[in-house]
Amino acid sequence: MKYIFARIVGPLAAVLTLSAGLTAGFAQRATAQTIFEDQGTLEPAQQEYSIDVEAGDVVAIILNSEDFDTVLTLLGPSGEEVAFNDDFGGTLNSLIVYDVPTSGSYTIVTKSFDGQGGSYNLEVRPATDYEVSYNEAQISLQEGDYENAIAAYSDAIDLDPENPEAYLGRADAYFGTAQAELEAEGQFLSGPDDLPEDIRDAIVADFQAAADLYDASGDPFTAQSLREQVEYIETGEFPEPTEGGEF
Repeated sequence: MKYIFARIVGPLAAVLTLSAGLTAGFAQRATAQTIFEDQGTLEPAQQEYSIDVEAGDVVAIILNSEDFDTVLTLLGPSGEEVAFNDDFGGTLNSLIVYDVPTSGSYTIVTKSFDGQGGSYNLEVRPATDYEVSYNEAQISLQEGDYENAIAAYSDAIDLDPENPEAYLGRADAYFGTAQAELEAEGQFLSGPDDLPEDIRDAIVADFQAAADLYDASGDPFTAQSLREQVEYIETGEFPEPTEGGEF
């Protein structure tokens, strides 16, 4: 069964949130299919939603759940896959940012990665400037366009300097730049000593910034892990555990 959203026009001013009754229905279907899937007879559970959008709209499609690992797919007017996301921003939730090229009816496919059922929330709204920049950075990183990835992550940081994921993404892009430069010379990155000093300093700065933000948000474990990686990058050695198993 499909749920048809009201037509969204212009700047996509409306925020559409699905929960409550739709959540319960999905949970029952997902749980039932998980049982059959364990027997190898059914594919993981999924649900479809149709939405009309216009060319030039930039939409954010967000699927969140505390119960299962979400997967999002967006199909174009002809049924072809135009966007996909499994995990986004260091979580098991999903986000698609899509710049609509052609007006028409698009299909959102929500799916549980392993068939595990549960409650979820699906939201469709205009993409924020941060989401657009971060998404561009992620795509560039995956494609190996590290220069553009660094620029887009930097734009995202300027827009939201309190989000640690953009700092970590930019650090990955710096690392990719160094690795690509070495491979172009027929060499390989074997350790932190192989990193050019400016790139090493940039990675350390981004890891430290992210660690401070995780600390401030009440996640000292991720912050500590990042600081251990900083020490490894700077010294080539991981810190020794202190008494009690803490670093």
